[in-house]
Amino acid sequence: MTQLSFYFQRLLNKIWFLPAAFSVVALLTVGLALYLARWAPDKLPWTISQEAVQSILEILATSLLTVSVFALSTLISALSSASGSTSPRAVPLIVGDRAAQTSISVFIGAFLFSIVAILGLSAGIYGSASRLILFSATLAVVAIVIAALIRWIAQISDIGRVGHTIDRVETATGKALSQLLEHPFFGCRRLEGEAKGQALFADQLGYVQHFDAARLNSLGEEHDLQIAITALPGTYVSSVRPLMKIVGTVSDELKSKLTGAFVIGDSRTFDYDPRFGLSVLAEIADRALSPAVNDAGTAIDVLGRLTRLLSEWNPDAADASVEHERVSAPQLRPRDLIEDAFRPIARDGAGTIEIVLRLLHGLEVIAETNPFLRQEAIQAATDAVHRAERALQAPSDINALHEVKKAFRS
Repeated sequence: MTQLSFYFQRLLNKIWFLPAAFSVVALLTVGLALYLARWAPDKLPWTISQEAVQSILEILATSLLTVSVFALSTLISALSSASGSTSPRAVPLIVGDRAAQTSISVFIGAFLFSIVAILGLSAGIYGSASRLILFSATLAVVAIVIAALIRWIAQISDIGRVGHTIDRVETATGKALSQLLEHPFFGCRRLEGEAKGQALFADQLGYVQHFDAARLNSLGEEHDLQIAITALPGTYVSSVRPLMKIVGTVSDELKSKLTGAFVIGDSRTFDYDPRFGLSVLAEIADRALSPAVNDAGTAIDVLGRLTRLLSEWNPDAADASVEHERVSAPQLRPRDLIEDAFRPIARDGAGTIEIVLRLLHGLEVIAETNPFLRQEAIQAATDAVHRAERALQAPSDINALHEVKKAFRS
């Protein structure tokens, strides 16, 4: 994805964008009634009085104002619930939920349509033909609003729930992992060994959210450079951690162009950073294990999802076609993936035998099905066993742990 596409995708995820777009469509629809009336015949088979159209629009405007406020307050409550019961890092996924945004956008857009149409009718700018067209458009808006309202009623039973939030995080993480299978190393060459060359640093502190590999490759071809990416999306860059290393002659102007191919933000994003998604899932499980929540079922659910995400994700088996010859990028380290996903749960769930058993089972599945993560999964299981041996007290729990440990080794 180019940098422009990345910024546009972020714009689409803003909670205000779709309501603004629907509001513009609503204004255009009201104006279209006046425009299309030019081609209407002089004598119409039937007409609609101004009072009839205006009364319908007034009912629509009054009811939609209440519905819009209700929908927004419900969404805010869902965001607060998701932040408190799962993780604040998962909130952007709920904000960017296209289904919820569409329903709210329909309510706001229809409300604005009604207000502007009432103003036009009150000013007397609509003739008989344009009133007929406006009435037809109003009927269509009513049908759309009814469909959106039914859809919203179905959504509010799910949005903000722990299960719904976990689903959203799992989907976003799976998408990021799939993108790395479709375009290993972001379409660049694989960086083998230590990167060499002149280090280039970001102008600001923050997390790498995206880099435009095509733009870097174009600059590399134009100036005969070899570019090695040292900061993948999710990396916190600073004056001691470079974005990339360059082999070739780089002027100050060219440095600015090269670093401009990176998007640096205050927080991590899910789009190209699967480690962030794994960390958020582990954080949700970790919070569920806290004494204040004491919800082992949620932690077990998350463990199952982490196992599903990592059990078959093997970048070594993907078609690593190179699109950008001048740019090389490192591979995600297996150790980082396993630690992000399982270490917090192994640490804080060591004293609960149900969590330990499910954790070891998940790591066993990953070790058996994914050669890329096998060694790290075995090491993580060994670490989890050591933590559990120190935390468990009941002899029956310790015996169950030893049985699983024995089976895992076999």
